[in-house]
Amino acid sequence: MGEPRLTQEQIRAAQNILRHGDRVELIPVKDGVRVLRVRREEMGKSPSKTPEKT
Repeated sequence: MGEPRLTQEQIRAAQNILRHGDRVELIPVKDGVRVLRVRREEMGKSPSKTPEKT
């Protein structure tokens, strides 16, 4: 098995993801390279506890 290579389609997909401000992961797999979009969102403050119903 040789080195995994990115196709032009995968490169364009990764560039599009980066253009939108998300992160890209490139994972080598048996048949080549898998391109994954990684999104991170800020959740804000911890949710407050709701009072228990009795």
